Amino acid sequence: MGASILAIEKDRPHVPLERAIMAIRFNENMIGTQFHPEADAIGMSLHLQTEDKKKTVIENYGKEKWQSMIDHLNDPEKIM
Repeated sequence: MGASILAIEKDRPHVPLERAIMAIRFNENMIGTQFHPEADAIGMSLHLQTEDKKKTVIENYGKEKWQSMIDHLNDPEKIM
């Protein structure tokens, strides 16, 4: 097809999966990207702070991971 990969997911050696394609150029005029426009920082922060979601994240990934998710949502250099 002649497409080219423009961006791939960051390397995470602890995850036993292939890195995902994040952006691709299909041709000279068309680029596709992976993003989630519904994932606004305020909405996601509120969602992750509900008792059931917070509990699920902490049980599966630990409190440190949950806190880093909240911190990233409050960082204007991240999801905003």
